[in-house]
Amino acid sequence: MNAATEYDAVVFDNDGVLVELTEMDLLRRAARRAFADHGVADPPEAFVDHAANGDLEALSAVEESLNISLAEYWASREDHAATHQCEAVETGEKPLYEDVAELRRLDATLAVVSNNQHDTVAFIVDHHGLDDLFEHVAGRQPTVDGARRRKPEPHYLDRALDELGTTDALYVGDSPKDIVAADRAGVDSAFLRRGHRRDAALDREPTHEFASLTGLVDALTD
Repeated sequence: MNAATEYDAVVFDNDGVLVELTEMDLLRRAARRAFADHGVADPPEAFVDHAANGDLEALSAVEESLNISLAEYWASREDHAATHQCEAVETGEKPLYEDVAELRRLDATLAVVSNNQHDTVAFIVDHHGLDDLFEHVAGRQPTVDGARRRKPEPHYLDRALDELGTTDALYVGDSPKDIVAADRAGVDSAFLRRGHRRDAALDREPTHEFASLTGLVDALTD
């Protein structure tokens, strides 16, 4: 395959593809700080887990149990999660994968579409000097509606394709949700089976599968 002729655009997920996954302890700290913002110093562990995992359906119980608006709590949770992750990027706790440098060998238009907060993803791209590499960068909006539009919903991927002016694209991700989102958006998918996904079972067959971005770039430029 040749990227210039096979795909007009190659769109990448962020966490687990460009940068290492965020530690769950970090997200739990963000969840606790958000509860503290709303006067709950010792929240139930179940609610902390729901907030850290982004389980909005289960987290909706905070409205009745703790008398907290879900929308207001979620905005606080997103703010703290973005702040903590950006700090982790700066300290090297959440590093860029070395093989991201290989993407500069591609001729296709490149973009990023992530389930992470937009501010977090934009910070990562800027911090690592990748602004010139990606034509479009998108993460979720820090609202309940924004979270509900996360993959496997194709909302943000569809918007990126509209912005790029093409549906002749490949979406690269490391999660089964990425494969579903690509399918729903009507584009090809590439599953990146890094070490943390080595034993992951897929219920939907991706168009391609690679162990690294180097392998992906080699295939697209062959």
